[in-house]
Amino acid sequence: MRTPKALSYSGFSLCEKQPEEFYLKYLTDNRPEREPQTPPMCVGSGFDAYVKAALHSALFGPGSDPRYEFSAIFESQVEKHNWDFALRAGKHVFRGYRFCGAFDALLAELEKSTTPPRFEFTLSETIGGVPITGKPDCEFKPNFGEGIIDIVDDWKVHGYCSKYGASPTKGYQLCLDCFPTEKHTRSHGREHGLYLAKPFRGMVINAGCFESCSKEYANQLCLYGWLLGKEPGDENVVFGIEEIVAKFMGEGNPPQLRYARHRSWCTKEHQLGLLKRLQTVWERCTSGHFFTELSLEDSKTRCEVLDQVANGAAHEGESKELADWFDEVSKEVYRG
Repeated sequence: MRTPKALSYSGFSLCEKQPEEFYLKYLTDNRPEREPQTPPMCVGSGFDAYVKAALHSALFGPGSDPRYEFSAIFESQVEKHNWDFALRAGKHVFRGYRFCGAFDALLAELEKSTTPPRFEFTLSETIGGVPITGKPDCEFKPNFGEGIIDIVDDWKVHGYCSKYGASPTKGYQLCLDCFPTEKHTRSHGREHGLYLAKPFRGMVINAGCFESCSKEYANQLCLYGWLLGKEPGDENVVFGIEEIVAKFMGEGNPPQLRYARHRSWCTKEHQLGLLKRLQTVWERCTSGHFFTELSLEDSKTRCEVLDQVANGAAHEGESKELADWFDEVSKEVYRG
């Protein structure tokens, strides 16, 4: 059983939800090869490249830093087999983001930052005894006349490849249609029913905490805030999500898009509870007793079963027979 160098938000979340998959991905000595990037995964990465390259160019000048050129960001985030699709899909999302005015609104805020805004950077810190790593999308510190505000922002794209589409996460400050139309959707130009405006140092945020609207967003943004040097429990950090959601418009047609802006904060109670959960996951990864719902002996047996699955996948390729065998043996371990 390996010990990971650090926990990311995705790893932490996976361990809580699907510990067996986490073990296979991070802890077994002979880990299966990483699955190729899927089309839904690459849409957000393609959009990221368009929006971050455009913002950096507008703020610092074209060609000011080769790391933030479109091609550099795109090729570092999108696997080659997805380039054609990600170029088209990412551009469609970016056009919608600009059309609705979200790009210009964010740029105006970034221009008020008292320090140079930062995009797409990797951080690693030990927090509460847990080594954590993450890649925040954007950090900036604007001053609207009533003091400096620490803002951690992230972009999300949901439902682009789904026939069912996606709806904006509840609690949004503003929703906008990202397409020209004579008749807007019902949410256009409106705030969510759970949104309550609260003045904060010259800007307006949601009086309701982020975790009441999306625990996943809250958890990820809290980790990014801590990596950026914020104290766990600090309720004065503003967290933002720039969210694009898609509606399926039939085979061969690009989806319709809507934009939702989220600006909120996280309670001290939620943040400290999250830190305890991180410590619990890290203890599982380093103590030798990973499956804590089982006895130590049964936990080790289950890890051995997963190691055999990993070895089989590495040498033979994962097969239905192997998966069926694993399911049956796993049941026996729990019946134990």
